[in-house]
Formats: sequence, structure tokens, C-alpha cells
Amino acid sequence: MSTYSNYPNLLPETKLQQLLERHEAPELEQYLRDHQRPLVKLIRGDKGRERIGHSRFGGSPDLPEQLEWPQSKNGEKMTLIAQLNLAQLQAEIQDEEYQGVHSSLLPKQGMLYFFLGEGETANDIEHQVIYWPGTDVSQLQYQEYEGFTIWEEEDEIKFEAYEVHAHADVEFPNYGYSTLHLVDQDTLTDESEEAYMLITEEMDWKPENKMGQLFGYAEGQHGDGELVATSYLYNGKYTYRPDDDRKRLLKHFDGDEARLQEELDNVYMLLEVDSDQEIGFLWWDAGYLQFFIRKEDLLAGRFDRTFCSIYSS
Repeated sequence: MSTYSNYPNLLPETKLQQLLERHEAPELEQYLRDHQRPLVKLIRGDKGRERIGHSRFGGSPDLPEQLEWPQSKNGEKMTLIAQLNLAQLQAEIQDEEYQGVHSSLLPKQGMLYFFLGEGETANDIEHQVIYWPGTDVSQLQYQEYEGFTIWEEEDEIKFEAYEVHAHADVEFPNYGYSTLHLVDQDTLTDESEEAYMLITEEMDWKPENKMGQLFGYAEGQHGDGELVATSYLYNGKYTYRPDDDRKRLLKHFDGDEARLQEELDNVYMLLEVDSDQEIGFLWWDAGYLQFFIRKEDLLAGRFDRTFCSIYSS
């Protein structure tokens, strides 16, 4: 089952059947049902920061008076990655065909800020995700900073601000997360793998100005984003030996395999940010910045309990 196993019938029935018929792959129906995930694609809007409190990537933040610009452990200003106006996003992703699933995963209002600090390794990057529950954006003030924040200083380049808009969609497992090879081979045909590839390509609509996403499947070759996040959240490390890391986690959960699997199945990718030349984001070798959160922390608004990493091929 997918991490979002509470939503096995998210994709509207007519769309699912059209996909299967178009690609002549009825044998994939149950796999697609079981492994679909909701995601919110984040689309680049206008350049600039003229609208106070609007969702955007890059630039400087609009902060309430009581919230100071976060600093790194070395006392430098953290870099603003994103500020998301949740009421705006909620309005943009309202769509009856998805039964309100996307909306149910996010607070209905307020601002969500993502800041990045020290990042010497790809995993466990210093960061802060801050939730402000207010509704009146007139309480926010633009906090312009003339110098370089910690990630801008690396390349001596200021990150440009771009407004962000949201689009609700559905995603099937990408290359790293696909488990199609584990399906009973008597169920599949010789053409099933190619059909699945074409289906995922069709669903993976990426407009030229897509900048990232909330939820869905993380980019990566190994499909281990949730295992890495869980390992750090509970044990403070990851060894790149998945079997060993899983054993270490199993020991943490007193040998309870079901409890461990439940925990892994309830880690969500909160935000993924693409490398983007227009903004100036370059996550190592044109990679992806990823934030993960446990489902119960997400629903409780505990955004201080997150994990941040970079995937780069």
C-alpha cells in the first residue's frame, strides 16, 4: 500500500478507466488504485513580492511582528525557501473530483514558512518550518534584507522572489518508488511495464513553470525518502544501508514490525522544491530540496518536527 493508503480511490473512476483503456492495461487497475497519492503542484506566477502575504518562493519573507527572521546555529540569517499562504492555496485546490482530500492535509488558513540553514551534507539539513495561524495578512510586514542569507552567500547571488499558485492532482509511483516488479507476474503482461511507464508520464504533467510540490512521491532513484526521514527523526542518523537502518528502527519499536511499517507509511513529503534558474535555486547538481513530516505531526500542526534533505543524482 502507498503512504496515503487512506485514499485508495482518489482518482475519479472515469479518469482511471480512461487511462487503462487508452494504454490497454486493465491488469494495472488494482496497482494504480493501491498506490496513487494526492499531490499539489506549485506553479510559478509573477516575479516580485508586491502582494504582501501571497505564496511565493525565494526573496525575503512577509512576517508577523512577533516572528523574527530565523538564524542558523552560527548566527547567520537563514534563507527563505518558501512562504505559503494556506488560505490562498486552499482556494486554488478546491476541486470536487478529488473529494477534498488535498484540502484535508493542510491547515485551512495561516502562513507556512520554510527556512534553510547550514547544509554541509545532503541529509539532516538545518532548517525551520514555521506556522503562523493568523488570517489577516495586513499584520504581515515585508522584511527586506540587503545582504546575503546563508544559502545565497554560497554563490553570492540573491534569490529572486516569484509568486506561487497551486494545482491539485494525483501521482503514481515514479521510478524510485515503483514496486510493479513485485506484482504477481501471472497478473501482468509483457507490455505492462511499458504501459505503466506511459501512464506515469501522462500523469506527470509538468508545466514549464512548475517549481515544486506538496505531498506525492519524492524524486529519487531509491524510493527511500521516508526511511531516511524516519531514521533521522528517531535515531538521528542514516547509514545508506537500508537493511541495517530498518533493523535499527525495528529495535527502537521493540521488534514490532507492524508498528514500524505503520510509522513508515505515515511519513509524508511535506514539500519538494526543484532547482530553478529563474529563482536561483540550485540544490547541488540540479537536485531537489525535500521536507518530510509524520502524518500525526502534520495534522496537529507540529511543523517543528520535520526532516530536510537534498536529492541529487
